[in-house]
Amino acid sequence: MSAMIRIYRRFIVSMSERHMAVLAVMLCLPAFFLNLGMIAFIGDEAIRSLVAFEMKLSGNFIVPTLNGEAYFNKPPLYNWFIYLVSSAFGYFGEWPTRVTTLIFLGLFAYTVYHYVRKQFDQLTALTMAMMLLTSGRILLWDSMLGLIDICFSWIIYLNFMILYTLGKAQRWKALFILSYFLFSIAFLLKGLPAVVFQGISILSALQLHGVLKRKVFSADHWIGIGLGIIPVLLYYVLYASQVNLQEVFGILLDQSMQRTGTHHGLWKTFTHIFTFPLEQSYHFLPWSLLVIMTFHPQFRLWMRQHEFIRFNFWMLVANLPVYWLSVQVYPRYVLMFVPLFNMVGYYILLQSRETSQSWWKTIRYIFLGLTALACIATVFMPISQSVRELPGIVVAWIAGSVLMAGSLLAMWYDERRTFLWFTICLLVVRSLFNVIVLPLREKDHPVNLCREDCRRVTGMYGQQTWYLYKETFTHQVARFYTSAYSGQIIRPVDAATDPEAIYLVDTDLYPDFPGIQVDSVLIEGNRHLALMRTSLK
Repeated sequence: MSAMIRIYRRFIVSMSERHMAVLAVMLCLPAFFLNLGMIAFIGDEAIRSLVAFEMKLSGNFIVPTLNGEAYFNKPPLYNWFIYLVSSAFGYFGEWPTRVTTLIFLGLFAYTVYHYVRKQFDQLTALTMAMMLLTSGRILLWDSMLGLIDICFSWIIYLNFMILYTLGKAQRWKALFILSYFLFSIAFLLKGLPAVVFQGISILSALQLHGVLKRKVFSADHWIGIGLGIIPVLLYYVLYASQVNLQEVFGILLDQSMQRTGTHHGLWKTFTHIFTFPLEQSYHFLPWSLLVIMTFHPQFRLWMRQHEFIRFNFWMLVANLPVYWLSVQVYPRYVLMFVPLFNMVGYYILLQSRETSQSWWKTIRYIFLGLTALACIATVFMPISQSVRELPGIVVAWIAGSVLMAGSLLAMWYDERRTFLWFTICLLVVRSLFNVIVLPLREKDHPVNLCREDCRRVTGMYGQQTWYLYKETFTHQVARFYTSAYSGQIIRPVDAATDPEAIYLVDTDLYPDFPGIQVDSVLIEGNRHLALMRTSLK
């Protein structure tokens, strides 16, 4: 046994960063793609996919719609991406929409690697990219969902890096043009939050580069604005030919203000200020533990000594209060800050290792302990009868146990790459989550029950034209699946006049609907809507 361990130790230590990168990519495949479509859409995913689906049916890619009515809450760019990927897959559903997210997650991770590699060695760059992928909120939630936020966060982070690299090179005209072009992309993804990010980031970057007074009103800046926002201007010129822009921007403003204290009151805002750090630290475990490094006595000195670290820190400090002071904030809204935070914390940890081993050893032993707990949990997985009944669980258990034990030993023997090996461990955890937790959830998950009932009723009645009767609301999940499975835009109507059509009716609102019920469909909240035919001839 000791001879095998020595061989394994020599093998681990001899692995290059390139080999580690290949191993990480290989493990990303089961971690992010296995059983990706097993759980049906949640609400926001269903909205994004339905908008893209209705674009295909209507042929109108300028004005997004939901149930045939103009949808003003978000600009259309992400829906275009979903449309393109779904067209490549040949259908609209969980896989195409979520693969769209994973494409942008891969681009986000590569961007982190690319810009960190310009400043540090390959190990640090690879570790930063992997820390992004394995941040708790991304690994076990957002990477599984077809939402805008990972794409939006990638664009915002890329903008941060453009502001740093081109500012350092004093290429001001290129900086402003590219930065405002990225702002245009961000605006077409999510609307007014992009304006806030751009304003704060531009001013902060110019201040950090020491040229705020000289460049903020310069010709280069105005040229950058004029050229960079051309995509937004072109889109809204086309949009204005079909929709009243005042109504559109009014709704976009309302969407942004809904998150703030103006809608939630002073007390909720006050309590949110205190709970926000704790809540975000929980969601972004385990890497949020690096917040410990901010208490290091040399933190301020080391942070100021490295220009890139200083830029990351102050860009985070400048932008984060927007969300810190906003009451209704989901963790996915702050994903662009994850690589900034990780970079600062990891750098300070490495600096502390050069002067004293105490901080390094403390953090390292914490992560070793977490890995040991994960390894033990993996070994004892088959104790649960429900787990033992899963198909292929023996293979998953053996492979997971071996990989977890191998990662733990690698962390112990390869101290220099402790955190990179920990990311490998986390990818194994996510893979096991995919083959154990997702199948256990599949049978009785509420959105899956809704999806299956939509499939059933559209299989029976999908050839007819469907309508929503008056104010009947299907909720988001059933709204997508009834449309996608029936292959039509289900529009609202104020009267039931077509005897051949199927009407979705909320009988609590309309108990006197003039017709007969032929079936019902399960929607969110364990409620049913009636499928009605009119009795009018």
